Amino acid sequence: MLAWAGGARAFDLAQQPVRASLLAGSDGIAPGQFLTLAVRLTHAPGWHSYWQVAGDSGLPTRIAWRLPPGFRAGELQWPVPRRLAIGALVDYGYEGETLLLARVETPADLGPVAVEHLGAHVQWLMCRDVCIPASADLVLDLPVVPAQTLRPSESAAAIDRAQRLVPQPISLNGASATRHGDRVRLAFTAPRPLRSLQFFPLDDGRFEASAAPVLSVDALSVRLDLTLSASAPPEAPGPGTLRGVLVADGGPDADGGWAGVVELPVGGDPARH
Repeated sequence: MLAWAGGARAFDLAQQPVRASLLAGSDGIAPGQFLTLAVRLTHAPGWHSYWQVAGDSGLPTRIAWRLPPGFRAGELQWPVPRRLAIGALVDYGYEGETLLLARVETPADLGPVAVEHLGAHVQWLMCRDVCIPASADLVLDLPVVPAQTLRPSESAAAIDRAQRLVPQPISLNGASATRHGDRVRLAFTAPRPLRSLQFFPLDDGRFEASAAPVLSVDALSVRLDLTLSASAPPEAPGPGTLRGVLVADGGPDADGGWAGVVELPVGGDPARH
């Protein structure tokens, strides 16, 4: 399995196939308020980077926030990825432009400073016919202002769209997950007829990314069969819990599409075929 090494390349941001920049959802910082920060990754045609679970190969993007004292960043928020077929392999990742988000809490006792310097050290793996590790140190300066004077930044619309693409936990009607030999079947009743359904696992190495999930739909009854990985770690031969992101009918960006995070206990006999 790939692992990050200390030699990620720092390229000229204007020339490399994937460019990174740091954005904020507002035009300033107000003491005691929340601020949304985003790392924007812009991919040249044919190139991609990786989701939080990479799939058959690759490495997820890593962000180390460099914030002033008292600032606290929440968990990284990942918009829904795409299935990317690379030869016989399938990766989970991003093409075009994507924003990785974090909600940052600012201290209520923010001192009398005119500007705060917000930063992020970003590492990513960018791939096309070759894979190249890269990194960037990003900085964004924002003025400290009273809360009542905060305004949306020029990036606010893009950040709002990216937030709509971040899947949230959902409760599916009649949902169950059962193990049948080398497969796990997810079943539920859909709110409306489904045309397509994708599953992106949140546990690395549990499922075969290159084995496309098999979808069966009967009216509103949905069954999705997922293939367990033959190379799952010995300490986790099969999932006791099914954790992943469902993307239905093109996802939140498509007409009638949706996405959500599911977490279900897996029943059934692991020895059954």
